[in-house]
Amino acid sequence: RRLHAFTGNSGTPIILHALSTTGNLPIAYRMLQESKAPSWLYAVLMGSTTMWERWDSMLPDGKINPGEMTSFNHYALGSVAAFMHGVIGGLKPLSEGWKKILVQPQPGGTLTSAKTRHISPYGEISCEWKIQEDKLHVAVVVPPNSTAQIVLPGLVEEVGSGSKEYEVDWKS
Repeated sequence: RRLHAFTGNSGTPIILHALSTTGNLPIAYRMLQESKAPSWLYAVLMGSTTMWERWDSMLPDGKINPGEMTSFNHYALGSVAAFMHGVIGGLKPLSEGWKKILVQPQPGGTLTSAKTRHISPYGEISCEWKIQEDKLHVAVVVPPNSTAQIVLPGLVEEVGSGSKEYEVDWKS
């Protein structure tokens, strides 16, 4: 069964976060990975390298939607990047300037790996994860003068700067 995004400019930036924080992460991933309009992947599959103002700025036959609002670079639908960075990639600030960081990747859908990074005032922060043989492998880099709270299945720990690697059991 398909799960389309029927949200406007107000709901689109928060729908995936709302689903993921209310125990509905699988639904958020289903919505994210839907390929037919209205959906984020529709634009990608139509060859887009930016996020559009409308779910169907380009029609399935490749023609431009004749209606108004056909920008091919617009934040409203592009707000999905915050979900991808914070939930899929697992990086969120816990304090101003990213001095304290939450590292909590939440794999789902058909994804088996992801990598994200952020350049903070203290340096590069990164989280890379992959699922292999019922294990979640996570590599984290915390910049100098920063701390990170690492939250993984069965593990919660606070670490200082440096590179850290983790391996925890994983169930899809």
